Amino acid sequence: MKTYYVGKLGTAEGIALVFGLVVSRLFLSGMADGIRGNGQLYWLSMILFTMIPLVVLFMMVYVTNSVSGDIVAVCQHLVGKVGAWLILVAYIGMFFGNSALVLRQYAEYTLSTALPRAEFQLVIVWYAVAAGIICYLGIEALCRTSYILLPFMLGGLILILVMVNPFYVVYNLTPWQGNGIMTAVQSGIHDAGYNLGVLSLVFLSSAFQNAKTIKSAAIYALGGSLVLRIVYMLVYTMVFGVAVGGEKAMPFFELARLVYLNQYIQRIEALFIVVWVIFGLLAIAGSMYIGLYLIVVLLKLPALRSIVPLGVMIVANLAMLPPDIGYTIQVDQLLIQVTQMGIYLFPGILFVMALVKNRREKSCTSI
Repeated sequence: MKTYYVGKLGTAEGIALVFGLVVSRLFLSGMADGIRGNGQLYWLSMILFTMIPLVVLFMMVYVTNSVSGDIVAVCQHLVGKVGAWLILVAYIGMFFGNSALVLRQYAEYTLSTALPRAEFQLVIVWYAVAAGIICYLGIEALCRTSYILLPFMLGGLILILVMVNPFYVVYNLTPWQGNGIMTAVQSGIHDAGYNLGVLSLVFLSSAFQNAKTIKSAAIYALGGSLVLRIVYMLVYTMVFGVAVGGEKAMPFFELARLVYLNQYIQRIEALFIVVWVIFGLLAIAGSMYIGLYLIVVLLKLPALRSIVPLGVMIVANLAMLPPDIGYTIQVDQLLIQVTQMGIYLFPGILFVMALVKNRREKSCTSI
């Protein structure tokens, strides 16, 4: 009996899974890069690269409803065995690459902020092993832990954004058009890979109650992440401006450092390091689990737990490959470009094939 089937998950679990996968990059350098490239209009890019994956998710739900079985059976039925292998191996590489690069960046920032004297390899191993333990416990443990911790973590983030209000300069939000509407639109289309994690709902569709659950989880998770991103972007821009804000390597940490309560309570940013470490662990574990799950269903293995150590070793070693953080960020940007295939190309092919299949079946039945 196959033991990687985890049972029925609800909307709350789906929201927690997707939110953990897509929000973790708020604490990395992506915010500064986006503001530097788009200026004050970066919020428009955020809307676009959130709405596009949501539309793709609905397309993939249509595809999975057209063909019974797991994601492997769906792909094999629509594009054949070779096509299914190519598509799923590409997704495995995307999720493992995302897990490794997020791990490396979080490890680097942990060394810079909290553990400057720690060994680099030790921090990498700690993150990888902790994520592996979460994967070993299963997707239910990951999702339920996420939605239990989510309100507290979101509360902490919102608290930071509110407490820096003495530094708000509304004039930093002008000019309203930023670096141009077309620049923002192109950036939004270009960066849709930031929300690739929403497709995890499709890959794990057999574990959820029904298609409505998947759609609801995607809408709430991506909608909530969009609101949080826009608020964070506006506050960050008001505080630092475009010129200075575009140069920050750790945007959220720099924002948290500005919080001042009184002369007796200072440097509270150290408390919020725990928050973004938890977000990082959830993203690393979630991406690792999806990669392992696709390997299991593709190779028809009996259990996922047996290959968790292999996944931990792969992700940890991939994370150690880049020589420095600058090169890591460049590779991460390259990965975002590669994930465009996972957002545009593969779902588009499957959706067209599903449409053709349904039309043929209707024409045959009408005859």
